[in-house]
Amino acid sequence: MALPSAPLARGTVEVAGASVAIRSLTRAEALALRALQGQPDADRQGEVFMISRGCDLGEAEAAEWWDASDPIAVQDLVRGIGIVSRLMTADGKAPNSRPSARSSRGT
Repeated sequence: MALPSAPLARGTVEVAGASVAIRSLTRAEALALRALQGQPDADRQGEVFMISRGCDLGEAEAAEWWDASDPIAVQDLVRGIGIVSRLMTADGKAPNSRPSARSSRGT
């Protein structure tokens, strides 16, 4: 049995007045990102990782851009990659991947 092709999602995000081409993270990349949680400097490491993979850059180049860029520009790029990767919604929250349990009112 051959599995179907599952190409990565692609898109663009507006960052500091420029349109930047981005791609979704692979499943392996998303899991590697999750593995960074709880490590020292996890926020920086995670954002640099997302920028590197989502923009097809080397980690050194992504880290250099992260270190030199305005926080809002970094946030816009990371959010765009998170959205196209389906790791977050447009409001910056994690998507609800599981149906919620029934409420105590039975609905």
